[in-house]
Amino acid sequence: MINKNSIMYSFSTVTLAGFLFASTSIPALAALDCSNLKGCDKKFCEIERQLSIAKENGNEPKANGLKRSLKNAKKHCTDQALKEDLITKIDEAQKDITEYESNLKEAEQYGKKDKVNKYQLKIKEEKHKSKRLQEELSTLNYIQQ
Repeated sequence: MINKNSIMYSFSTVTLAGFLFASTSIPALAALDCSNLKGCDKKFCEIERQLSIAKENGNEPKANGLKRSLKNAKKHCTDQALKEDLITKIDEAQKDITEYESNLKEAEQYGKKDKVNKYQLKIKEEKHKSKRLQEELSTLNYIQQ
């Protein structure tokens, strides 16, 4: 038989533990939330987030590499350079889409269903990537105006 007091104690303990976890981890998570940052500030935040994870996991070599990356980013990052990099990545994604579409047509001509599925998936992934990069570029263009 379940004791009413033990249920209340368990519920209170779980609630208290959840509250303590939430109250201590939310500021840490909020400090590492880079979603509303733009440009170089977002890049710095993302590197710092990865650095924090590497430190938490005791991965010293990765942490050291990320420290160097952060130092270099803070020294050399410009929103214009990020914009140019995004444009290059969008162009590469568009070239990949064109190549995959050509491969898809060839696979369809020869009736290779496994290849058709493969290229359809690759086209879908590249279009998604291109759309994400274009959205990032538009937000970067917005902050430069």
